[in-house]
Amino acid sequence: MIYLLIIGLLLSGFGLFKVFDRKRYQKSGVKTSGIVSDIVMSGRSYYPIVSYETLDGVSVEQEYSLGSMPSAYRKGESVKVIYKQEDCKKFILDNKSSEYIEFGFIAIGVIMMFISCYYSYTENGSWDF
Repeated sequence: MIYLLIIGLLLSGFGLFKVFDRKRYQKSGVKTSGIVSDIVMSGRSYYPIVSYETLDGVSVEQEYSLGSMPSAYRKGESVKVIYKQEDCKKFILDNKSSEYIEFGFIAIGVIMMFISCYYSYTENGSWDF
C-alpha cells in the first residue's frame, strides 16, 4: 500500500504544481489567440501542437506540455494562449479542458492516498504500510 500512497502523492503534487503554474501565467503572461495545428500521440496521450503569434510578431509553433486521452483538442480548433514574455515558447492554454485535467490529477491522487490509508490502518490503531 505504500506504493499507492507514493503514487497518489506524486499525482496530487503534479496537479498542484500545474494549478500554481497556471496562476503564475495568468498573472504575468501575455494573452493571445492560437490554433491547434496538429495533434501528436506520445505514449498513451495526445498532445496538441499550437501555433500562435507573439505581440512582437514572432510566429511560434510548439507542442503543449499537457496531454490527454482521448484528445481534448481538435486540429484547427482556436485556443486562448498565455505565454511568458521572456520566453515565448513557454505557454499554457487558457481553457476549462486544461483546468479539468489538472484537477483530475489532484483528485485521482487524493483518492489513491485515501485508499492507501484506509487499507493500511489496522483495528488496533496502528498503521501497517
